[in-house]
Amino acid sequence: MWKVWVFLAPLCPICQDYTFYLNALQEQWESEYSEQIEMTGWFPNPKVTEEQIAEFSETYGIDWSLARDTTGWSEAVGAKWTPEAFLIDPEGNVRYRGRVNDFYYALGKHRSKPRRADLALAVDQALSGEEVYPASTDAIGCPIEERFPFAESTQR
Repeated sequence: MWKVWVFLAPLCPICQDYTFYLNALQEQWESEYSEQIEMTGWFPNPKVTEEQIAEFSETYGIDWSLARDTTGWSEAVGAKWTPEAFLIDPEGNVRYRGRVNDFYYALGKHRSKPRRADLALAVDQALSGEEVYPASTDAIGCPIEERFPFAESTQR
């Protein structure tokens, strides 16, 4: 199964804004790639509580998986920002990392609508057997300053 991981922070306004796009992508993938993609929003900061995650989910109408990153996936894949998205193939290799789309082009600066849907393009390319290009983009968001350490014995 392909995995889309998005690292999130409940108080990051950019994460909050991106839930609209992520919810739409989840719906699209459920209809186009049924049972082929699993999307998870990971909260890497150890101070984030289950209650905050539940409130984030309810506030932004999220029906895909959200969880505390107690395994330390953010460290394992080198995530630096929230939101930052990763596409991981069934063998556990990162095929894409970066922004969801180009809605934000600098901190505090966004377009009226995105021009490039980077994560959606990466998923479409990968699931149709193409090389993912670009394989990375620069995510814009809140820095991950505290995180759970990666537990080496855990498999993706």
